[in-house]
Amino acid sequence: MAKIKIEQGLEVERGDDGEFIVRFRSPGIKMGSDLSGGHLKQAKKEVFLALRSILDKAINVEEGKSGE
Repeated sequence: MAKIKIEQGLEVERGDDGEFIVRFRSPGIKMGSDLSGGHLKQAKKEVFLALRSILDKAINVEEGKSGE
């Protein structure tokens, strides 16, 4: 099982069978407006967008199953 710690508060695990486990924790870190803080905010947003895409696909699969 591979663990990916994307940022403090967000962890994704992927099992050998393709299962994903996502953990969210509310980080207490404030990011500054300097260049590195901006990159971290953008990276965090991209991770959430990727997760949204995965969830949307899973929802579509489940909706397709219920229509059968």
